[in-house]
Amino acid sequence: MNVTIDLIDSGVLKLLGDMERLNLIRVNPHEKNTTTPKGRLSERFAGSLHLSAEKYAAIQNALGESRSEWE
Repeated sequence: MNVTIDLIDSGVLKLLGDMERLNLIRVNPHEKNTTTPKGRLSERFAGSLHLSAEKYAAIQNALGESRSEWE
């Protein structure tokens, strides 16, 4: 499985190196992901949680209730 991550802190490189030495991951520092989507975050990550219809409805209900509490 391949994933692309953005490193926020350069100290993370040491952690990644430790994980690589433990044979947990393989770091490919020169690989560039040219297929990274651009655009709004809501469009980029839509559907990435793979929620069932029931879980999605429960989250939407909880969001609606929390929004109405602020009104």
